[in-house]
Amino acid sequence: MKNIFSKFIALIFILFALMNINDPDGFIWVPVYVTVAFLPLISIEKVSVRLLKFCSLFLFIVGTLMALGLLNSTMPWQADDRMGNLWEHQREGLGIILGAAWLCFGHRLK
Repeated sequence: MKNIFSKFIALIFILFALMNINDPDGFIWVPVYVTVAFLPLISIEKVSVRLLKFCSLFLFIVGTLMALGLLNSTMPWQADDRMGNLWEHQREGLGIILGAAWLCFGHRLK
C-alpha cells in the first residue's frame, strides 16, 4: 500500500511539471517538480536522508518566500491571474512547499 501511495504522489508532481511546461518560468519548475517526484523514491543507499532534508529545507524556505510574495520581483514576468484566491507565484510557492514536505517524508513510505 505504501508503494502505491508513493507512486501516486510522484505522479502528482509529474503532473505539476507537465502543467508548467508552457509557463514563462517552466524552465525552473519542470526540473524542480520532476526531481521532487523521483528523489524520495531512489534507494537510500544512493541518496542520503541528510541530502533529502537539506533539499527539503531549501525548498521550504524558497516556497515560503514565494507564497508570501517576497520573491515576485526576481521571478520571470508573467500575467498574474487569480485562481482560487491565489496569485500565480503564491500557487507556485505552495507547490514548492508541498514538494519540500514530500522530500522530507517521502522516503519513509518505501
